[in-house]
This record gives sequence, structure tokens and C-alpha cells, in this order.
Amino acid sequence: DDSMRGRHLGSLEGAKARDYLAARFDALGIATIAPGRLHRVPVIPAPRNNNVDHAFNVIGVVRGTVQPEQYIVITAHYDHVGIGRVVDGDSLYNGADDNASGAAALVTLARHFQQARPRHSIVFAAVDGEERGMPGSRGFVDAPTVPLGQILVNVNLDMIGRNAKGEVYAAGPGKYPQLRPLVEATAACSPVTTLLGHDTPAAGPGNDWTNQSDQGSFHRKGIPFVYFGVEDHPDYHKPSDTPERLMPGFYVGVVRTVADFVRRFDETPVARTPATP
Repeated sequence: DDSMRGRHLGSLEGAKARDYLAARFDALGIATIAPGRLHRVPVIPAPRNNNVDHAFNVIGVVRGTVQPEQYIVITAHYDHVGIGRVVDGDSLYNGADDNASGAAALVTLARHFQQARPRHSIVFAAVDGEERGMPGSRGFVDAPTVPLGQILVNVNLDMIGRNAKGEVYAAGPGKYPQLRPLVEATAACSPVTTLLGHDTPAAGPGNDWTNQSDQGSFHRKGIPFVYFGVEDHPDYHKPSDTPERLMPGFYVGVVRTVADFVRRFDETPVARTPATP
């Protein structure tokens, strides 16, 4: 919404988004991990970061019924770029797809798995600052509240709300081939066109998404990832990334696809192996 003024890192509106997500987790009865619902992470102060020295991740967990000490971590960033360069008379960058779509999906997935309890524990992390160097996800893995060695996979959601061709990419198996069979099985049953790619140098300059969103923080620690996201659309990082341009049918299809992948991984997890170059 325009009233959120783009949810810039360190802004009052970013804090409102954070508190809203925390309240939703609380209302759903999603459990916390020490030190609580909000996890403070460091930020390098800079003018473009409002000179703040910290941010907050919103964290919840659904405990596994069989192997509760092994974790699937689902992430989505809730910040955006705030107020910026004027485009067609508008300087307010709403960030509806980037990444309110992922953050809202995170809450929906938490509700789903609270009801359809997983075998492994699932951490739901709404992370801050992706647009400003990823301090949220970096802080999560640099000072982990669950042991990194017990995180089986990261599933990251960033821009999943619209695509003119009805396509979403599941990036990650190019780096972690052991994930390919599960992703391919998920794609075969997906209500939207789910493609593999954007995860190797062969994708071309700027098209390897490995380090372009929060999954990069996990990858740098050797944790396998699957990143669900669409290719850039005409409103990417523009004031015109507004709610009415989202595609509800496509969006629901993507969220169902993510839920299906998480279910498949939970039922048949694959071992962690080093990433391919």
C-alpha cells in the first residue's frame, strides 16, 4: 500500500511490516526460537540504509513430528527500496511483487504446515534488508539460532506474484544436482509452468541468480537451496510494482507449488553435498 512508503530498511514503515508479520505468526500460534519472535541482526550504517546499525528478522518454527532437530528453512524478505527516482510522476516504490508476494506466501505456508505437520522442523524467516546487502539472511546464518549443520535446505521466495507467460523458476538444482529429481517431480504436478535454471554460469552474465537474493547467504555456508522466483517484469524496481498488477491465479499456483516441493522434500530429504561450480 502507498501508506507503507516502500518499506525501506530502517524506516517506520519497514517496522510496521515487521510487526504485522510478527502479529500474524502470533495469531497462527507459530512457535518461536530463542531469543523470541524478533531476531536482531547487525547492519553496517550508511546513509542509504538510514544510518541504522541493526535490522530485525521475524522468525517462527513448526516443530517436526519425526526429526525435529533437522530443519527446512523457508525465507522471504519483507523490505523494499522505499522512495526513489521519479518515474512517470511517481517516486513511491510499493514492492508488491518484490517482495510482499513472498512475505505473504511465507505466512500462508506457516499456516499450512501448522495444520499439516511436517516430519522435519520448518523455520519460517521473514528477513530484512535484502535490497540493501541482505543483512537479514546474512545475520541468520552468521549467528544461527539453529545449527547450520542441521539445516537441510533453504527455500527462498522472492517475486512470485506475476508473470505474463505463467512461468516461475526453481533455481538451485544446477548448483545442487541432488535436488533435481524432487524439483522435477514438483514441476510435473505444478499448476503453473515451473522451470529449472538461472543457477549456473551458463545462464549468462547477470542471469545466474545464485547470489541475487537471500538464498546466496545460505549457499555461501554450503547449504543447498531452491529459489522460487519469476524473471524480471516491466515493473521490477519501479513505482508501478503495485498490488493490482499481481496475478492472483498464478500467485496461488506458485504458492501451492512451493508447498508441494517442501512436502516432497520433507518426506524424502536428500543428503547435503558440496555445490557444483
